[in-house]
Amino acid sequence: MKKFVFLRLLCLLIIGIMVSCKDNNEVKFESFDPTKPIQVTSFYPDSGGIATPMIIEGSNFGSDTVGLKVYFEDSLGVKHLAGLVSSNGSKIYAMVPKLTYLKKLNIIVERTLDNGKVIFGKAEDDFFYKTQTTVTTVIGKPEPDNQNVRTIGGDFTSATLAAPFAICLDDEDNILIVEREFWLKGGGYSGQPVKDEKGNNVQSNLVLGDTKNESVIVLKYGANYSNAPAFSSESGNQAIYVPEDAGLYYYSLNKTLSYAPRRRSLITDEETKNVVEGNWKYSFVVNKFDNMVYTVMWKGQLVRFNPTTRVVEVLLDKVIPDIPNAGGASGTNAYCVFSPIEPNMLYICQEDYNLISRVDISKLDQVDKKTYKGEMYAGRAILEGPVNGRGWEDGLLENARFYAPKQICFTADGKLYIADTYNHCIRVIDTTLPKDKATVRTVIGLPQSAGFQDGGPEIAKFNYPAGVAVNSDGSVVYVADTKNHVIRKLSIE
Repeated sequence: MKKFVFLRLLCLLIIGIMVSCKDNNEVKFESFDPTKPIQVTSFYPDSGGIATPMIIEGSNFGSDTVGLKVYFEDSLGVKHLAGLVSSNGSKIYAMVPKLTYLKKLNIIVERTLDNGKVIFGKAEDDFFYKTQTTVTTVIGKPEPDNQNVRTIGGDFTSATLAAPFAICLDDEDNILIVEREFWLKGGGYSGQPVKDEKGNNVQSNLVLGDTKNESVIVLKYGANYSNAPAFSSESGNQAIYVPEDAGLYYYSLNKTLSYAPRRRSLITDEETKNVVEGNWKYSFVVNKFDNMVYTVMWKGQLVRFNPTTRVVEVLLDKVIPDIPNAGGASGTNAYCVFSPIEPNMLYICQEDYNLISRVDISKLDQVDKKTYKGEMYAGRAILEGPVNGRGWEDGLLENARFYAPKQICFTADGKLYIADTYNHCIRVIDTTLPKDKATVRTVIGLPQSAGFQDGGPEIAKFNYPAGVAVNSDGSVVYVADTKNHVIRKLSIE
């Protein structure tokens, strides 16, 4: 359908140019006149999504595209550059850019003169942007709330998963799946035990999904309690690192060794020993510049270690609030990810505080590590506290509510995806927007309504989704849908 529309519009543009030809077959191209305004009189189609072909009509566009730009401006005043194909002076052929989730947009045509002056024209009518995110199940068999599912390998359709909890992908889009149980906030068991192939209850399983061969391999049954993993693309040392709950230990899975798990211990000194021992860690993330592994401990310390030497360094003493969390304790399960747009900006999802914060690790030498906590970024809980501020609400960062959000990941365009576990949905923030203009939006899943259903935003359902991760080129998001026992994929227009 899209190809048909594209060809039809292209033909219309060609016909429009042809009818403007003289009898001698010379095309009438109109030059830009800097003494006259640019006028945008109409455009078609009046709605569409990313890469939709468009014809914009008006006057004084100029046929020379040097300095000519087309923008789609959202309701927050943020301009998004369209793909400009050609212009004959009165008609522009362009492609709709990938936009935010704000639907109503203005179309602006601009020309920048040699002296820097900008002349522009704006369409009177609005363009309506259409996004479509759909979810499909890729690994496992959906069995909502079945507590007796065993973890067994096989192909993507026959393999079964007991409790997929957290995930990451390597550079070939293999999916490392960490299985574990978790407890409901406020007390009570989640009802989702982890089982091995014999049906025995275990603490964790480590599972690999090969997306090329569409096969599932169980790397280790009965691992110690494990959490959100991270892939390191370091040359000569490609590996996946999986944190254990217990402070000192983690699993190292080297790619050259077919990701065979090896249990390792961190190396501490007198200072870092007190930080790591008797503490817990819930996610790892690798910084692509220094290839170090970063984590935020339960008690709030930001630490990192060199995966070759395993030596621990404390960067900040406490990045969590100085108040009790939603359960009345002082600590949080923290899930971390670095931004692809600002590679030293570490985003931290603080599950037990129902908020998201961030820290620029490139500026840590300018702050007091004992008092600096980074910047609180998103969540009503920042203002109202972790209990009053929790729940579900979309909107500006300071107004949005989360409920026990867990793993987070980034797509290549700077959009932060959040597994909002207790709201049973996936949320997103466009972090390229200014903080006062960025919003939290539910991109898929029916908030506060657990279940299983593939499809689009109107019908798709999740059941305690705990993990999200993005593929190697940053374009596809995968979800660990814990109580549905499956790995699912978001197709995002």
